[in-house]
Amino acid sequence: MRIFPINILMPYLTLDTLETIVIDFTSHCNSMCGNCSRNIGGVTVNPRMPLQHMSLETWKNIFTPEVAENIKEIIFNGSYGDPIFNPNLIDALEYILKVSKDLPVITIHTNGGLGTEWAELAEVMKKFPHPSHVTFSIDGLEDTNHLYRRGVIWSKIMQNAETFIKAGGMARWRMLVFEHNAHQIEECEKLAYEMGFKKFDINGGHTFSAINSLSNQAIEKFKANKKEEAREIKYESKYLDNVERIKNIEDFSKTSISCKWKKKRKIQISHIGEVFPCCYFLSDRYPRNPESPYAKDVENIKWLNVNNISLSDILQSEWFNKYLPESWNNENRYEICSKVCGK
Repeated sequence: MRIFPINILMPYLTLDTLETIVIDFTSHCNSMCGNCSRNIGGVTVNPRMPLQHMSLETWKNIFTPEVAENIKEIIFNGSYGDPIFNPNLIDALEYILKVSKDLPVITIHTNGGLGTEWAELAEVMKKFPHPSHVTFSIDGLEDTNHLYRRGVIWSKIMQNAETFIKAGGMARWRMLVFEHNAHQIEECEKLAYEMGFKKFDINGGHTFSAINSLSNQAIEKFKANKKEEAREIKYESKYLDNVERIKNIEDFSKTSISCKWKKKRKIQISHIGEVFPCCYFLSDRYPRNPESPYAKDVENIKWLNVNNISLSDILQSEWFNKYLPESWNNENRYEICSKVCGK
């Protein structure tokens, strides 16, 4: 592996320009979703992934007073786990309340099926600026949600959402659309607003699902487990993001790459403190299939960690400021970048 040194001459992003940090707060989860990097076939936990929560020490190494006073938004959205599973969540938020002079907006993504401190979470979230909220990823109704979000109990989601909303928390219902739940969109939206959710919307899915949809293969495959038989479920392609963009690309190796995350001035940090330019690189940090081209992209990069190097120095490292941006314009580009941000 190559370790990329610090280069202070060509800033990728700096603490002054960085606006959003996306946090993978844990690699623990109660579910086995089909497209998730943390499991194999909806049955086995990914053995390449270190199974642990982000510690408060790592959290504080990310959000030093210098970082905390500048950041505009913190998003808890896991490539490998559900942030509600981490018992440090409320303490982490209370730490930000103490060290940040200009509080960031907080967004937490969850399947909603676990946790007990929902009223306490609502009280803490109310101290952050609007529109701080929790996004509940609910893909249908009681008879369909579990088909993709395997292992999530519907009654628990409803109980937790109700507790959070009644305690004054702002909630959003976000739905992935498949062939098996597309007929429930209007009913889900109606239920969401009846329960007090402030917003209902469609999750456009994943770039790679959009690519697969062009060959009619946007399918998630689940192996059998002790409770459920093996099954395949298919995305409803018309609700997927990126389909039109991808239709117009003839050769991904020759695309013009414009990094979406850099434009939005955001980065991703893993549960162990490694810093990534986006969630797509993190998703193949511990690949389900180590032979995939995306896994090959990632395996030779030595990711820098906030527990060893300051976030400011990581953002000024040679990989972020030379190797990554230069790759967008040459033949040795990362295939992840071509597929996600090529046009």
